[in-house]
Amino acid sequence: MAKQKSDSDKSAMIARGRLKEARKLFAHRGWEVLPQGIRGQLILKWVADHAWLAYPANPKGAVRRHCGQLAPWLKEDGLAELIATTAESNKKWSHDQSATVLEISMRDGRALGFRFLGCDDDPTYERRLKIKRAKNAARARKYRASRSTGAKRGRPKSEGVPAWVAAGASSKATYYRHLEAGKSETQNASRHISNNKKRDGNSVSLGGVTEFCATHRQRGALEAPPPPHRPIVVRLEDIPDGLIVDQDGVEFGGGAKNPIG
Repeated sequence: MAKQKSDSDKSAMIARGRLKEARKLFAHRGWEVLPQGIRGQLILKWVADHAWLAYPANPKGAVRRHCGQLAPWLKEDGLAELIATTAESNKKWSHDQSATVLEISMRDGRALGFRFLGCDDDPTYERRLKIKRAKNAARARKYRASRSTGAKRGRPKSEGVPAWVAAGASSKATYYRHLEAGKSETQNASRHISNNKKRDGNSVSLGGVTEFCATHRQRGALEAPPPPHRPIVVRLEDIPDGLIVDQDGVEFGGGAKNPIG
């Protein structure tokens, strides 16, 4: 039920749009009333069908109102017969079928800006598709131009010597492997210095980190600091005679032979 109502609303909208554009066409041609003859009768039948669809609440009144204005020579009997005929018609019109009855060329339709009426000189739609593609291409060019940075399309080329060549690496893989190793050393140095800072409370600058990493790379591995020097204590009485001589050449030792003092 809802779908039928939606289809009916769509048909009414299209019919009203076509009637509006038809009145615009008649004014463009200078028609206050339709021409009499076969041409005028076909147009009047088209108007009656669309008036019926455009106003489903009162279709007979809509047919009488629109057709009575365009064909004032019709008497009451003629209008009643037209209404009865319209009630039995299928009322299925396409854009191009409507344009064929109204004799609208593609040039006229484009000049008047018709949306609900087609044309009678492009049956395969080839010319209109060509125009549509040209419009889409122009719209796309305008869109790209508004967002263009002026740079050439594609991936930008690197300028100068590649970084891995300038660094003297044998290959790009070797360069990035050493680069990652350097990052790892910097992180280890930062942790090492941070731990020392927590332990002794001293602050370390970034230059210290850099110097530590440079020293570490020169050594090739992180070496432990040497142990502090311990003094050697020797008891003089334990030294053999003649082992130590002072500046005057006198033996210096312990024991009973050379007492200290």
